[in-house]
Amino acid sequence: MEQDFPFWVVITKTFTLDLVDIANFWLLFPLSGILLLSVRIYSYIIFISIQLYSLYFHLNYEPFSWPYIAPTPSSTAYLLLAANMAMVCYLLLPRSREIFFDKNLRWWERGSRYTINEPCFAKLLDKEIHGKVCDLSFGGALLELDEAVEVGSILRLDFELLDKNLSLNAQVIRLIEINGQEKYGTEFLYEGTLQKLRLKFLMTSIGKVKDYGKYR
Repeated sequence: MEQDFPFWVVITKTFTLDLVDIANFWLLFPLSGILLLSVRIYSYIIFISIQLYSLYFHLNYEPFSWPYIAPTPSSTAYLLLAANMAMVCYLLLPRSREIFFDKNLRWWERGSRYTINEPCFAKLLDKEIHGKVCDLSFGGALLELDEAVEVGSILRLDFELLDKNLSLNAQVIRLIEINGQEKYGTEFLYEGTLQKLRLKFLMTSIGKVKDYGKYR
């Protein structure tokens, strides 16, 4: 026997359920969608977990229980479940999950990068190394150094930008060879909010200066 319910009866019923059923009805799929859009490791894990929970919920559905009030979940529910499981299988592929685990692939999160070619000094322990800041973004800088340093080293960078002296800690995160020249990709290690704001304001001003070329 099937029974159709008026829309307002169904809506009213949803607000009289216990917390678990309210979460299943109102929050489960919107939450999983928001998590997927955030593109983080934790959101990836929680999204997969939610879909597995949904699969468990449907496979263990009790006849004539909420939210379907029928012997089995509706065909639409099974189609949605199948689509979600297909999405889970897709996200489990190495190339698909890579973007969640490697933040360097998230091109839309990267700030603008400018070619500046400004001389700098990089202090490593008690040694001071002369070099050049080839390009700069809010997150880090690409350096040319007169002496080799190891990946993972922490440098104290001193250079000028728009006639302002900057002194920042930076960690060498990669070694790059460009046209036969070794260059070091670094990530800034900010010491506080004021330091972040200062560079942020300078980066905003750089875009108005013709001497510095923007390439991202």
